[in-house]
Formats: sequence, C-alpha cells, structure tokens
Amino acid sequence: MIEPFTKPRLQGERFSHHSIPLEVLKDFAAFEEMLLEVAKREYLLANPGRQRTPRGFARGLELHLAGIEEGSAILSIVLTGLSLLSRADSEYIVKAERTIIDAIASIEKGLQPQLPPEFLRYFDRFGRSLQDGESISFPIADGGQASLTPEIRQKLLRASQADEWTEEMVLKGRISEADQADRTFELELRNGSKLKAPLDEQHLSTILGAFSGYREGCLVAVRGIIKRDRSGRPKSFEAVEHITQLDPLDVEIRLEALSSLKSGWLDGEGVAPDPEASKSLAEDFERFFGAELPLPHLYPTAEGGIQAEWTIDEWEISLEIDLQNRIARYQALHLGSDEHEDLEYDLSKGEAEWMRLNDALRKLQGMNTA
Repeated sequence: MIEPFTKPRLQGERFSHHSIPLEVLKDFAAFEEMLLEVAKREYLLANPGRQRTPRGFARGLELHLAGIEEGSAILSIVLTGLSLLSRADSEYIVKAERTIIDAIASIEKGLQPQLPPEFLRYFDRFGRSLQDGESISFPIADGGQASLTPEIRQKLLRASQADEWTEEMVLKGRISEADQADRTFELELRNGSKLKAPLDEQHLSTILGAFSGYREGCLVAVRGIIKRDRSGRPKSFEAVEHITQLDPLDVEIRLEALSSLKSGWLDGEGVAPDPEASKSLAEDFERFFGAELPLPHLYPTAEGGIQAEWTIDEWEISLEIDLQNRIARYQALHLGSDEHEDLEYDLSKGEAEWMRLNDALRKLQGMNTA
C-alpha cells in the first residue's frame, strides 16, 4: 500500500460529514500542477549549472485521492509514479510541498512569501472553491498548521502581483443585454454595475426569458467564475455554470435593498437596518426557510428591524425580527373569525427555531387545503 504523500484537512460546514463536494476536488488538480512546477524550480535551485530539468522530470507523477478520514475531512493523498524518479529527485517533490506550505504560513504571519509571483498565481485556482468559514490546512514542522482560507488566498494573490484573479460566486441581478451574435450577455447588479458573461447554448432560453422581463424587474441568480481586479471589484464572468430565474420576492435581493437605507429614512426618523445583520439573516433564510413555503414581503421597521408579511388565504401573518438579537415575534390573524396566534422565536438558535416557524406556516397552509 502506498504511504500518503500529504494529508490536508478541510474544515467547514460542507466537510463536517467527512465528505467532499466534487467542485472542491478541482482545487487539488491545480495543487498538483503547482506542486510539479515548484518541484522543477527546486531542482534548478539545487543545480545552478543547469538551464532546465532533465528530460521527462516528474513525468508520470500524479496525485490520487486514496481516502477521506474523519476530523472534518482529512484527505489522504498519495503520489503515484515516484518509482520513476531517483531518490534524490523525489526529494524535490517533498521540498516543493514544503515551499508551498511555507508560502501560506508566511502570509498568515504577515510576511512576504519566498515563492516567486508566477508560482503564487496558482492560488487563483487552488483554494478558489473555498467559501467563508472554510479552510484547507497542512501540518507544518513545529506541530502547528498552515491554513489556506479565502482571506489568505486573496493575500497570496495580491502578493503574486496579479492584476486580476478569479473566484467562484453566485451573483444576482437582471439581464440588461443579450447578444446572440456575440454569444454574450450582461448581468446588471443592484448597484447598477454590469458584468459581461459568455452566453452558452444550455442557458439561452433562461437568459432570453429574463432579458424580455428586464423592465418588469425579472431577477436571476448566476453561478460561475468571475474575474476581480486588484481592488476586489467584479469585472466579468469567465465562465457560467448555472442560471436560475428568481422569485420576485427573493429575500437576499430585498434585504440588500433595505440595508442600503440611511438613518432618518422615515420622515427624519427610522433606524437603518444593519447591513451585516441583514446579510446574515438572508443567509439563514436561504439555509433554513422551507423551500415549499411562500416567500414573504419584507419591510423595514422604525427600530432598525425587519418585518416579514405573508397572506395565506384568509390568514394575515407578520413576523417582526430584531436584527441584533434575532428575536422574532409572530402574529397570525384569521380575517374571517378573528382567530389569532402569537408566538416568539429565537432565530439565533439556528435550525431548530426556523423549523418551528416553518411548521407554524405549514399548519396554516394545511388549514386551507383541509
């Protein structure tokens, strides 16, 4: 049995069940390329009299995923083809991994990595699939670990002196332009900026439908790889993976709009909703709110909170949410009988409280279909 070459640990909610999303494995294809190129550099540094590596150096070497161990998710990665290298040459592969890990550790410590910029640019693809709160960690000699996070990756890319880099993202907006001849379309974000993207055949009907509904405010979510400039601003889509037409009441879009309010929005009074708290609430709606339930209309409250409102047959439901402590006060009134229900949820407790809210709304739906 081949001994593991490296055992990076993936941490984050997506890895908590000791499984790896397939999109994350693409990152390790980039890591393999980076490893072999850095190994060639290590060889030339150790052999200053040579202009290039020996013919066939590192040919046939491949990283293979041999297993996933517990501990969030620990990848057991083996390196095949080492038998093709001499013992001395195989050491350059080991040195290359150490050099890459040292670059990550240097950035964590606020230091400039020793790896030249052209090699740091591999982090454009290695680590691109990581989401907020996730990391890829490698053990280091002192017993600690060097962790690649979205923030550390961005610092490595800045250190690479790249003018732009890519990220996997979902952006929402309206289709303001569709050019079938040029095979491109433009996504207009809420702030008015527009991103050009390739128009692929499989997305054509969705894009044209959203384009025709532009004036009516038709919204789409576009998932793909975007290019950012050094200031962090999105420039364009490099590739598009999925396009989905959104509900007109999309919670994230509405909360983003409400969070742009300024204090005094209500006749000189009215506290503006906190943007970070609004973003967190939108994320929880996406994760926990029942997919089969109708989305609410959302409004700001004078105190800086959010009020969600539903109409289900003869039921009028409101949910007033304090954005700071996540206490939500629920009221349901039946217009035909004056029957009412008052409840309170602590949405800061996560999924369990959201399930209680979902059940309350499902119960009203059930009354309408009984």
